[in-house]
Formats: sequence, structure tokens, C-alpha cells
Amino acid sequence: MIARKIVYKGQFDNITADTVYDIVRKIAVTGEIKQQNNAQLTLELEGDPSMIKLIQHQIERRIKGKISDKAVDTIPYRHYTHLSFGRI
Repeated sequence: MIARKIVYKGQFDNITADTVYDIVRKIAVTGEIKQQNNAQLTLELEGDPSMIKLIQHQIERRIKGKISDKAVDTIPYRHYTHLSFGRI
């Protein structure tokens, strides 16, 4: 198990954020997805490395026209028990 923080920057709307949430929920990885504003989505995910990589590929394929930048960092494992979604 690993934990990753993935930050996508670009032009996002609520439909885009919902699409990202659905992708992560269907793959059943735990963590948090935050939409700080219309220019940034932050995913803090925990789980199998291959599943997190699959999420990244699916997100980038589905919303590739809206992503202008991406950053991936290792974060401490926090033992999330579910997936949550928040708009700040």
C-alpha cells in the first residue's frame, strides 16, 4: 500500500470534479478529492500502486483537454477508511 497526492491544474467545472470522483470510486481506492477552485483538483489516495496509476491514466484520458499541469508526491499513509469528496 502506498499514499500519493496528485494535484491537477487547469480549467475544471463541477462536472469534471464529479467525473474524477466517479473514476476513483469505481476503482475502490480510499482517500480524499478536493476541488479548491475551478483551477485545481487535489487527490490524496491510498491503496495499491497499480490502482492509483490506473486512476491517473483514466482521469488523464477522460479530462485531458482540461488539464494544464500535474504534480505527484508521496505522502504519509493516513489509513483513510472511505473516499470523501469536498469542494472548498
